[in-house]
Amino acid sequence: MMLPTGPQSSIPNPRPSIRLGELTREELRARLPAATVVLPTGSTEQHGPHLPLLTDSLMAEAVALRAAELVAGRADVLVAPLLPYGCSHHHLPVGGALTVSQRTYVALVVELAESLAQTGARRLVLLNGHGGNEDPLRVVANELVYERRLDLAVAAVSYWTLGGSALDEAPGPVPGHAGNFETSCLLALRPELARLEARFPADTAPRPLAANGPLGAIQIRRPGLWEASDGVTDAARDANAEAGARAIETIVQATAEFLLEFHGGPLHEAPNGS
Repeated sequence: MMLPTGPQSSIPNPRPSIRLGELTREELRARLPAATVVLPTGSTEQHGPHLPLLTDSLMAEAVALRAAELVAGRADVLVAPLLPYGCSHHHLPVGGALTVSQRTYVALVVELAESLAQTGARRLVLLNGHGGNEDPLRVVANELVYERRLDLAVAAVSYWTLGGSALDEAPGPVPGHAGNFETSCLLALRPELARLEARFPADTAPRPLAANGPLGAIQIRRPGLWEASDGVTDAARDANAEAGARAIETIVQATAEFLLEFHGGPLHEAPNGS
């Protein structure tokens, strides 16, 4: 049976897309001023012997898209195409990465944000899925607002920060690296990409990275740390898809709540803002 075509078609218009890249230029210009744009940022880097290089990118994009779907109808959230490369030089000695310097990364994201602002964007969330991007993205937010003085409200946040204490029951250090947490999440998202038979043995001692990560405002960096850890934080023997699905649901819910709050917030600081 042929579907009706032409002006008389009774097919209802589909819901507006949440994917920025699917819009026409006219649709983009019409929606940007009242929308919140989310740019998911990931990496392409080694994730131990059993996870694919795109693990961080998969997670960042999935969280962004699911959270945007969750708030559809209450806030116009547009998810930009994933940025799949990040600051991953620390992985080169362990197993490889496609990486750029922090200076290059900051310049790239700043210019992407500037192009969005020039087209009409007023709100931008940099939703991060890779630990090495955290500090550069904070620099990006400061440069956009306080140095370039764009008329753009900017938030830079990692998905595990939004998950917060609700992830305390998740397996392994969160987010860790190629350990129980990330392996569980990948099993929930793309189980066919996991090579579980290649995981480290169950009796593998805790990796140094699990004990020497950020401590509040303190950052500890030691030469050879990643080599000593063999690029993972824990052996991932307790990973399972159910735990991953629960963690992702928690993160998506928290991200959706954050997007609603950010979308409804002021575009400018109050006169007495610090």
